[in-house]
Amino acid sequence: MSTLIDPAFLRGSDLFENQPAEVLQAVLAQGRVEEYGSGGIVFRQGEQGDRLYIVKSGALEVLATPADGAEAVPVAYMGAGEVLGELALLTGSPRTATVRCPEKAELFVLEKPVFLDLMDSLPAFSRNLCLVLAKRLEATTLKVPRSSTKQLQGNLRFFDLATVIQTLIGSHQTGNLTVTQEGSKQRIAELFFFKGNIARAKVKQLTGDDAVFQLFQSPLEGEFSFTGRNVQEDEVQAEVTLPGISLLMESVRLQDELPLLQARIPDANRVWKQKASQLQWEEPDTLELAVALWSRFKKGASVADLHRDVPRCSYFIYRTVLGMVDAGLIE
Repeated sequence: MSTLIDPAFLRGSDLFENQPAEVLQAVLAQGRVEEYGSGGIVFRQGEQGDRLYIVKSGALEVLATPADGAEAVPVAYMGAGEVLGELALLTGSPRTATVRCPEKAELFVLEKPVFLDLMDSLPAFSRNLCLVLAKRLEATTLKVPRSSTKQLQGNLRFFDLATVIQTLIGSHQTGNLTVTQEGSKQRIAELFFFKGNIARAKVKQLTGDDAVFQLFQSPLEGEFSFTGRNVQEDEVQAEVTLPGISLLMESVRLQDELPLLQARIPDANRVWKQKASQLQWEEPDTLELAVALWSRFKKGASVADLHRDVPRCSYFIYRTVLGMVDAGLIE
């Protein structure tokens, strides 16, 4: 049965992409494919590493337990062609994380005795493994992208979008992440990554930094797909101003502060109108937004109206409205 497995997914792996055909056939003949459904555990943190896994289809979620012993949280996702477990086979160390299947996946599995036998009997396999591990160490040390591109897709009912984005930033990916309505092709969000930074973003009517912030302020529902591609730097027209990690940190900060602002305006449909005769605003970063809101408050507008009509994220809309309330500009 295993000899009938299409070897294409192995070619998508950095461990096997440069292996000759006879090595691939030997690997396929001695391994097997296992299927995992939603919530299936591949292995748990602390278990002994006795298998090598290669993602044939679907995606896996990597969970880490915080130092305080709290519940494990997702820290990364692995897509088709990615390999896990090879270091544990070589070092004999226990698993450093728990890996589960969020939705569904097919994994190609090699048992430890088979893996070690392949290293002994196939010099090309051993050489390429050493080369791959060296490149991974170099990529980690120098923070440069690996040659392979990640492929991820799934339903956001099973995946944490923030961790998907963090995974793409952390692995220095270049390509497009799209979110579409479930069962349709209508796009809700699209992010373009270049070497681990988000260069462009569009979420509904928002673009740039605000689009990314909004991803964390109103969780999306639907299906996502990331496709890596090769892009030259001179082709990139960046709209997002912050580097990837800084953008994530700022997004999390705004996400944490937003509920405090929303608590002061519990009714998003309440209509606010101008109270003062003219706008006086001293915050240069939000002056343009304040002017846009002020013009709408002339006839009256609610926070819900502003979300629909003004291209800024929830945090800045709420903060600016409350600034006007505190200054006695609107009532």
